[in-house]
Amino acid sequence: MEHTQIVLNVVVNQNNPDNNIRKNAEIEFNHMCGQDPSSVIYVLNQSSLNEELPIDLRQSCLLHLRRMVPKYWSLAFQSFVGPPINQELKQMVRQSSIQLATSSNNSKLRSGSSYVIVQIAASDYPDEWPDLLNQLFMSTTNYGNRNAMIGGLTVLNDLFDDLISEDQFWDGGVGGELTNHIIKLLNNETIEFDIKTTCIKLYQSILNVLQSPESFTSEQRKTSVYQHVTSSVDLFVSLLDKSITSSISTAGSPVMLSPIYFRTYIYKTLNSFLGSFNRRIVLNVKQSIMGLILKDFKHVSKYYKSVVVSEDNDTAIATTPDLSSPIEVLSNLIIELMSTVSVLQNDIHISDDMNALHEFIQDLIECSVLPREAIQQYESDFNVYVTDITGLSSTTSVRDSINELFSELNDQDASLVFNLIIQYMTSADNSKWELKECYLYLFESLLMNEDSTHIGKDAPLTDLLNIATKVISYENSIENHPLVTSRCFLLLPKFFSKFEDELSLDSFGIKAFVDMIKFTSNYNGDDDLFSLVKVSVLVSCTFYKQLLNFEKSLDSSTRQEVQLAIFQMTLSLVEESEEDSLPALLEAITVGIDLDNEYASKAVVSDGTSVIGLIFKISFQDSANLQLTVDSSECLRALLGDISITDYMISCEKSLPFILSIIQNSLAAGNAEYSPDLDLALELLSVIIDSSPDNSEFPNEVFNYTFPVLNKLILLSTDDQILQSAGQVFNNILQKASKSFIDYTDAEAKKSGMDLLLTIVSKFLSPDLSDSAAMDCGSIVLSLINKFQSYLSNDFLMQILEATVRRVVSAKEVITIENLIMVFCNLVLTSSADMINFLSNDIKLQDPKTGENKSGLALVLPIWFSSFEITRGYEKIKQNTLALGKIFTLNSESVQSLIVDGDIIPYQGELIRTRSMTKAMPDQYTQITAPQKILKLLISELNFQCQQPNANDYLPEVGDDGEDDDGGDDGWEDMDDIGVPNYEKLKSYVDSDHDEEYDDQKGNDDLKIILVQFFKECTAKNLGNFQKYYELLDDDEKKILTENIAF
Repeated sequence: MEHTQIVLNVVVNQNNPDNNIRKNAEIEFNHMCGQDPSSVIYVLNQSSLNEELPIDLRQSCLLHLRRMVPKYWSLAFQSFVGPPINQELKQMVRQSSIQLATSSNNSKLRSGSSYVIVQIAASDYPDEWPDLLNQLFMSTTNYGNRNAMIGGLTVLNDLFDDLISEDQFWDGGVGGELTNHIIKLLNNETIEFDIKTTCIKLYQSILNVLQSPESFTSEQRKTSVYQHVTSSVDLFVSLLDKSITSSISTAGSPVMLSPIYFRTYIYKTLNSFLGSFNRRIVLNVKQSIMGLILKDFKHVSKYYKSVVVSEDNDTAIATTPDLSSPIEVLSNLIIELMSTVSVLQNDIHISDDMNALHEFIQDLIECSVLPREAIQQYESDFNVYVTDITGLSSTTSVRDSINELFSELNDQDASLVFNLIIQYMTSADNSKWELKECYLYLFESLLMNEDSTHIGKDAPLTDLLNIATKVISYENSIENHPLVTSRCFLLLPKFFSKFEDELSLDSFGIKAFVDMIKFTSNYNGDDDLFSLVKVSVLVSCTFYKQLLNFEKSLDSSTRQEVQLAIFQMTLSLVEESEEDSLPALLEAITVGIDLDNEYASKAVVSDGTSVIGLIFKISFQDSANLQLTVDSSECLRALLGDISITDYMISCEKSLPFILSIIQNSLAAGNAEYSPDLDLALELLSVIIDSSPDNSEFPNEVFNYTFPVLNKLILLSTDDQILQSAGQVFNNILQKASKSFIDYTDAEAKKSGMDLLLTIVSKFLSPDLSDSAAMDCGSIVLSLINKFQSYLSNDFLMQILEATVRRVVSAKEVITIENLIMVFCNLVLTSSADMINFLSNDIKLQDPKTGENKSGLALVLPIWFSSFEITRGYEKIKQNTLALGKIFTLNSESVQSLIVDGDIIPYQGELIRTRSMTKAMPDQYTQITAPQKILKLLISELNFQCQQPNANDYLPEVGDDGEDDDGGDDGWEDMDDIGVPNYEKLKSYVDSDHDEEYDDQKGNDDLKIILVQFFKECTAKNLGNFQKYYELLDDDEKKILTENIAF
């Protein structure tokens, strides 16, 4: 078999549904690439051009070609492995890709070749491929060649962000030339809609540049942008007008999708203009846009109703190979149209023309009715319904866009639309349940409008409540579908939220909540569709939780009745629940638990199923679902929070056998490899351990039952994720059960609990373990030191700390480094001198970067400094700040003599640093002493803290006598006059500061205050030889200090 056929067979087999065939093909393909990448790339390139081959095979060749480029094309790629392909082949591939992108009439092939071009250009442009942009631009001027124009525009769009720099766009003339060319194409009435649509897609990349801050760095740029926006808006309005007029004039013919798709991108562009340049667009232009939108919507909504809502197959649709889905095209147009209305409605009130408003709402109602396809999906699988009502769908529907519009509508329009909807609900023909559900949906959407204050002012709220709830029924007939009742239950918490100031939540809200639960739990029918009502009730519970004070408004008996009903409803749905439904069930259980978690921890849901068993039943239904893992942990934590030690033991008896059986089954397999069940079991075990009551000793029975299994798992497993999860459990046991370790002996291994503990700690500190597996090793070491220091010899403690230094030096992952640094941070806060001396004198290790032998201090501090700049979490930052401050004031000679990276040195050369040159030209830094670096870091943190909002900043400034303090600006005027003070001047400011104020701030744990106090003390007392390092700071840093400690 010839080489070409061998390669193509392997490509085909990589898409084979048989897992073994697919895996073997992937292995074989990788082997061929590694042996001779040039020959494989040649075959893939030539095959992608071969019109005799199937489209999907040519597309696969392009995909594999794109994947090979980073590995075998150039050293510029980080994933390059080599050997590199030869230059002649590179040139052939570059030209072939351009040729295919600009000649094929198949959009998939154009896209595939475009991706290859983008990948290659990442390393080759401009050095190896200087004429790329010119080639593409020229193809877009070939007016007689549709494929060349669309292909060239498509590739230009894909390349735009990566290839065209700010300088090229503004100063190199590329931006102006490209923009003018696009405008010219859009104005050309002989060019087809699909080409113009591709033009607009490229234009949106240009518009992104015009919206960026760089476009306003000079008056010339700003003026240019504003002039362009004014003229371009007029152009797009004209294009919209002509397209709508053309569509309406051909209403009797089959519906053309190309102009509808074209208008979708016009609306996208107008949205960008209105969102970023709203004040630059005059009112009459906005009125014109709104008028065209209403006209377009009236035209297209009837097609949406027939094609999407009613699924009328009699509607004639003219599709194209690239636009084969009328539902998608029509939906996307209406979605973008609604977005444009949302932006416009703040300036243009539709209700200024009541006839227009009535027509618009009638059209909206027709588009808001649930499509038949959606109804069928909901009825056959309530999980699809849950995904939609919880807002977790990956796609936006027309109903979603209407909901968003109504929730943002201006007060005048919103109140009038609300009245219209109520009028329709009470007087229109409501025989169709679909219409009832639609009205309730729109009612709910308007209730979500937080800014409208006039909604519901024209009728008593009790009447509105009755209008909404009269549709609730047990009956499942054509008049009363479960989806109507479901929508009502979802609406009610929004109703009470909207009118909580006018209606008593303790009476109306609580009654509605309890009635909803009882109504649903008392249903005895066998209607499968009633599951839709149940899931709606459970989702609604999470909304009620944010509104109601259950403890205050419900007596104990009713609370427990409601709890049990929620748990039982949830249990009835578990078996058929999937994906997004499972987290929704857990959220509802959490609501039930929060009503009375002591009762929940003892409750029997059904047939011996406890609440904790119900949580596990849901959690392990889809253990690979990350959101479900998070919700499971939160739910279990809510159940076990603040319960007595007796109830905690009962919960452990119900839960631990199941959890530990999963771990033991994994151990029995002999390898403790990763599985979603095992990982989830460890996550839940961590919660159980951590939830033991703080006011009681950790139960020895739980420790003796749990630790031996966990110990075996940690020592046996080599899987990163399992070790990471097991490490979290182990750290929780260290924190909670320190006494149990001391008392424990493993009879089988004849080892004490302390020996086993130290063996585990040694494993997590081993350099053989990956950063991911050892992510919590810093926390584990810290727990070991804090809980067991008195039981450990000094020699062993030194060994642990030396291993910690080795681990932090070898670590690459930010989280792992941050976790390890906290060990040194806490030890410095405990005894800074001892810690610094130990790192300086007792640890000598090889620097993995240079191979030099260095002290522990010389290795740890630079890593600490780098970590500090990206540390997350307020408390961690505060602890690091205090520790670094202690190191500075210690004035240690070993710290003073340490040279580290300071500020980055800006690149001064004339070369443009492309991605391909970055690896060969790493950033350069100034070299400064460690104390100076500490000051720079702490000043930067002080500056950051000063930029954070303070609640007091939003209060009016008043003087002691209650009058406005008109002298507030004097300090700023003085600051301007001061300039940059030297140390003596700064010290004089601090020395003259009021002692009372200075003393009042001592002990304050606010990070900004801590930093200010630190710098005041350093200045006043010259701590850490502050004067010397202050003079080395730059002017900006000195100004930050002066502004914050002198005034």
